[in-house]
Amino acid sequence: MRPQVAIRYAVRVRPAVLFLLIALTACKNEKPASSPSESGGGDKQCREDTGDDVNHGLKTGVSGAKTGVTTAGEGVKAFGSSAAGLVEGGSDEAKKRWREGKKETKATAKEGAQETKKEAQTPKCSGR
Repeated sequence: MRPQVAIRYAVRVRPAVLFLLIALTACKNEKPASSPSESGGGDKQCREDTGDDVNHGLKTGVSGAKTGVTTAGEGVKAFGSSAAGLVEGGSDEAKKRWREGKKETKATAKEGAQETKKEAQTPKCSGR
């Protein structure tokens, strides 16, 4: 396959795959639906129509992207700290800092995953 064709293919297929993944994530419904009257105003407790489904998918996707960016930032910090430890205290200090950074990165990733899962849990309304 020529490089130009491969690039065009990747540009056309990636958005479609991303949309499909977001749509599949948005369709997951594990919790029972509640009616909008139970919410007491403010945020909706369920998705009423297709527009709500699209917004739900977008919010979930954005939440996941934020988690990825934040976690990547923590990973870069861990690497930088480890490199500084290598210069300042040698191999042992670098290993110590790497382990500390690894724990922080893992905690950040788990926290972000919980937020993303929470965002993804809005069920469809029972009347749909």
